[in-house]
Amino acid sequence: LTSEQKQLLELIRLISKRLANKYSRRYVRSKSRKQIDLKNTIRKSLRNNGEINRFIFKEQQKRKVNIVLICDVSKSMELYSQFLIEFMYSFQQALHTLNTFVFSTRLISLTNTLKDGDYKKVLQNLSDQVPYWSGGTRIGESLHQFKTRYGERMLNKDSIVIILSDGWDTGELDVLEKSMKFIHKKSDRVIWLNPLAGNPNYTPSTKGMEICMPYIDVFTSAHNLESLTSIVKHLKQKKYKPTFKSKVNS
Repeated sequence: LTSEQKQLLELIRLISKRLANKYSRRYVRSKSRKQIDLKNTIRKSLRNNGEINRFIFKEQQKRKVNIVLICDVSKSMELYSQFLIEFMYSFQQALHTLNTFVFSTRLISLTNTLKDGDYKKVLQNLSDQVPYWSGGTRIGESLHQFKTRYGERMLNKDSIVIILSDGWDTGELDVLEKSMKFIHKKSDRVIWLNPLAGNPNYTPSTKGMEICMPYIDVFTSAHNLESLTSIVKHLKQKKYKPTFKSKVNS
């Protein structure tokens, strides 16, 4: 890996760490001395005639999060193709439980391909597995394929779905809305990374993006290393959508 790819991998590891665990309402006993479990401390003291000789501590139980990455590799995303490949590869290497898919006119799973530790080999396999790279764009149909093939068994309230796309859809918009509504309802959070959002004058004004926005919890840019550092900041928030200066229909 080049120095830039290594830097990207470190950033992805940080993002993965932020996403990989969530806390349940349930508390468990902890070796850490940050939070006293007053209820169980008092209960134990009753066995010693009310004398407290040792405090019991607690912490929120961690729940593993299921992360799904769905990337747009259509013609309109061609400018970002190198970054996109490195992003997917780094994410899969940092988080082996990640499920990765790509689409242009149809959906393809790349989870097993990207797990290979040999980056050059991965590049060779990608050209064989994704023959329609830089093809047309059917976001709705592709997300519908994800919904019907994987959605029911893969998504739950411990799932975070990350979609990386510019939102240019030439397919059926009602299919797109139904698919996004399903994904949002079944998941804990939907994060949409749009490389065009790095432009300060950008507005999500394409029909595809307008339809998707109500079903997106975090909306931000992703097109280079600098943009990824801002993602780390936004992941601290359950919801994040920037305020756009203007809205021009297209």
